[in-house]
Amino acid sequence: MIKKKNERLYLLDICRGIAAYCIVIFHYRIFYNENINTLSFERINQPFYNILSPVYETGWIAVQFFFTISGFIFYHLYLHKIKNNKVSWKDFFVFRFSRIYPLHFITLNFILILYLIFILINITTSQFSAINIKHYILNILLISSWGFENSWSFNTPSWSISIEVMLYILFFFISKIKVQIFYSTIFTILFSIFIFYFNKLIGYGIFCFFIGGLTYLTIEKINNYKLKKINLIILSFTISLIVMFFIKKYEITGIYFKILMLTVFFPSLIIFLFFFQKLNKKIGKKICIIGDISYSIYLTHFVIQMITFGILQYNNIKLDFNDKIYFLFYIAIVTTISFFSYYFFEKPMRNFFRKKVQN
Repeated sequence: MIKKKNERLYLLDICRGIAAYCIVIFHYRIFYNENINTLSFERINQPFYNILSPVYETGWIAVQFFFTISGFIFYHLYLHKIKNNKVSWKDFFVFRFSRIYPLHFITLNFILILYLIFILINITTSQFSAINIKHYILNILLISSWGFENSWSFNTPSWSISIEVMLYILFFFISKIKVQIFYSTIFTILFSIFIFYFNKLIGYGIFCFFIGGLTYLTIEKINNYKLKKINLIILSFTISLIVMFFIKKYEITGIYFKILMLTVFFPSLIIFLFFFQKLNKKIGKKICIIGDISYSIYLTHFVIQMITFGILQYNNIKLDFNDKIYFLFYIAIVTTISFFSYYFFEKPMRNFFRKKVQN
């Protein structure tokens, strides 16, 4: 069985938590439905817009950040173990399955139950799409975004979990082939650009994941030169600042925004955090819970939104979701449920499956 001896990258875990909250905030617009909201949707009227406008406008890119961090961490934790046959396919699969599947299964079926309840009490929402046997099977098998689907379905955010599973398989295969890993990673990144024109979601996933992997390989090469960590920290941080300055100064959007963020800003930020962690191995440890519950935050927030929608519409209640109190309450509920989900469901289920295999 896989044993994690690597030092934990607390700062990157915290970033995963922050990214999860960015998605939660980005999806806040779901509450601006005429059946439950008193006012029509106006971007600038969203709670704390003057502070959170980048998240409200471009929070979707946090998913790409997830993919990039995942690629970096997988290369960091598993690459050499897989290549040197210290980790079998069975161990790798069980390790990942035990982490992602239990909560996915629960939230998937919770959404199904909610959908059936909504039908019984005559509640309609456009957020429920493609709720049928075909898409249920695709979700159960975690292949709901592999190109077999007709549209979003069930727990909508889980599309990226489906892509992650594909990335796990691809990563394991690339780690095992007898090709220099640096070149195979470059080839996979270039190949993802071709895939993008046929399936945008898969293309994004492959590109970002292996950009994260390439970032790790770059760090390995940097370490060979034995450069001072402080110089690398200053350089990577400076690059990150320069990218953000250019984006804001010249109001860069569209494809150029994506290119800068995915190929320069995210890798530079990861390098900065990696070497900064090396200066103090325990920095971030006290608040790493944000990273621990990030998966719960990501998968449960849509369920919470749908429950809220159902309760309000059934009771014919409309609220002003521009009110900061409702926003803070939403964040607090998501955080609280995610905390309990992690400690009383995710973690026990993960340990259960891993012990079963070990036995």
